[in-house]
Amino acid sequence: MVGRALAGKLIMTIMHKTRSLGYRRNGFLFYSLSVALLSTALPLTWEDALAAAPPAPTTTPAPPAVHTGTGTGTGTGTGTGTGTTAGQIAMLVKLLAQAQTPDDAHTLQSRLEALRAAHLSPTTQLLLRRAEKDLATEKPDDAVEDVGDALALQPDQAVLWRTRAQMRLVAGNLRGAVADLGEALARDAEDAQSWSLLASVEEHLNDGQAALKAWQKATALNPMLDKSGKRLDSLRLKAFGQPT
Repeated sequence: MVGRALAGKLIMTIMHKTRSLGYRRNGFLFYSLSVALLSTALPLTWEDALAAAPPAPTTTPAPPAVHTGTGTGTGTGTGTGTGTTAGQIAMLVKLLAQAQTPDDAHTLQSRLEALRAAHLSPTTQLLLRRAEKDLATEKPDDAVEDVGDALALQPDQAVLWRTRAQMRLVAGNLRGAVADLGEALARDAEDAQSWSLLASVEEHLNDGQAALKAWQKATALNPMLDKSGKRLDSLRLKAFGQPT
């Protein structure tokens, strides 16, 4: 749950780590990961996500309105909320995979984020806001702990696992981020943002084949992530080398 309003602060945190924590040789790595983080950033607060979901794009069928259901977050076992919410997510996932323009994809992705956050409890939201404040004061390890506390309350919520992966990424714990993304995807395998973030982290862990597989999953769910196919070609080259 990293708000776009915190984008500059996240980059500054990563740059500070690059300078002061011995990551000089990996400065490009952390800069690149900051870009990946911003590409998967969520709205500033979960309430904003629910309130500010834009209207449906004109070139795709209008998806259903957001209904918060029971708010228990335990209805489907998929980490996305109740059965009603899960059905809406499934419909939007299909529309996102058919998106024809970046604007359409962005609109659909915003609606998906609202639905994925719809069943977070007030206490969980407080913890996530605390994590935002910790990031704003350059305390990413504290932010990781805050989201960990949120996960203790609602471990079934896939979006929380992805959020902690983002926090761990900022803290420089790439393998921890991979582990959390595994948990997120076990609960919500159709989250393009989790697959996209996983591709970036795996790439910088020098696992080219894992990065390629994750990116292929991400672009199957959201083709507008790589409309030109350039990143796919780059990852394929890293995974298998130059064809002879």
